[in-house]
Amino acid sequence: MDKQRRDFVQIGTALTLAFSAGILKPSEVFGKEWEGKLLDAQTVKEAVATLGGDLIVNSTGVILSGPEMVESGYIVPVSFESKIPGTDLMAFMIQKNPTPMSAIFLIPPGTQPAINTRIKMGETSTIYGIVRANGNFYVGSTMIKVRAGGGGCG
Repeated sequence: MDKQRRDFVQIGTALTLAFSAGILKPSEVFGKEWEGKLLDAQTVKEAVATLGGDLIVNSTGVILSGPEMVESGYIVPVSFESKIPGTDLMAFMIQKNPTPMSAIFLIPPGTQPAINTRIKMGETSTIYGIVRANGNFYVGSTMIKVRAGGGGCG
């Protein structure tokens, strides 16, 4: 089970970096139903609507953490964990990036919903964690201050 989790985290990290660098589009990995729409989402509400939800609950069960301040937005380490039973999707949205939706992770049943990865930030911003569990959507957030931007983040 430990090897499966490591493999899953490695694949998730590789996908996140590929999305951030523009090498892959989420639609190429997750399917045509999200093509264009999810990347166009500018708010959490728009992203959740694209994913098929309409109600969003602020939750202390969605835990995001990272450094309070980073020197450069090129590589920002973040952790994202869901304490909500039945979590099957986790997504990062960075409010002030040109493309706010940064990464989406599908969580297989029986997998611990916890992600450690790196994101790219253009400037100081609120980072939202969106969780889908049992068909409902939950959100948590944290603020990370950036001294030097991440080169456009587009």
